[in-house]
Amino acid sequence: MSTPEPGKRFRWPISILNTVIYGAMAVFGIWLIVADRVTPGIILIVGAVLGALASAFARRRGAGDLERVNALEFADERDRAAAGKALAAVGVAALLASMAQFVVSIVVDDPLFSLISAAMLLLLAAVWLLANWYFIRRG
Repeated sequence: MSTPEPGKRFRWPISILNTVIYGAMAVFGIWLIVADRVTPGIILIVGAVLGALASAFARRRGAGDLERVNALEFADERDRAAAGKALAAVGVAALLASMAQFVVSIVVDDPLFSLISAAMLLLLAAVWLLANWYFIRRG
């Protein structure tokens, strides 16, 4: 058994955020398997393992900016700024897709689909409003 070098402490291979995300995915996958929903459970567990491996790969020395940002393993403020801009673009795309989904739900005339689509659109709009309010006040 090797001893750690003096002055070096153990570094978890992925961020706390990724540990929580992939840990929750794995636990939910196991729960699905126990509940006899084997296929979705396996899909979640495989996704958790692949995501955790991608995050660990992005944290290695020499990893590129794109790898780090995609895996939420930021090295510096530049990575965080790029991720913020990218997530803003994702938010715009989500709002537009949600609006399109709501229109389709009205055309299809399915009450449950319309209710779910309207709820998602309202949730995204509320988050957008709150985020705008917060960041405008913050400066």
